[in-house]
Amino acid sequence: MDFKELVNQAREAAENALKQAEAKFNEVKANLDKDGDGVPDQLEGVMNQAKQAAEQAKAKFEELKASLDKDGDGVPDQLKSLGEQARQAAEQAKAKAEELARAAQERLGKKS
Repeated sequence: MDFKELVNQAREAAENALKQAEAKFNEVKANLDKDGDGVPDQLEGVMNQAKQAAEQAKAKFEELKASLDKDGDGVPDQLKSLGEQARQAAEQAKAKAEELARAAQERLGKKS
């Protein structure tokens, strides 16, 4: 066997190995992408599940938001209620402080 024949056999073996590898690759690719759109089917399934989960989460968020802000003004109703209660408490505290200040002035005025 001469060197040229040996090189040809090696080249043929390499070409055959490459063809077999390509065939195996195409077989695996076809099994992963049965619809032939270039995206593995399992990946498409996971992406669809993620999309549905995101849509469900968005719907739940909107539902929660609507339940917290029934008048739709962008401020949760309970927060407005608490704010109003705090305002009233502050007004009452101010009135009581003014009343106590007047009483203290009256007492101080009588002692003088």
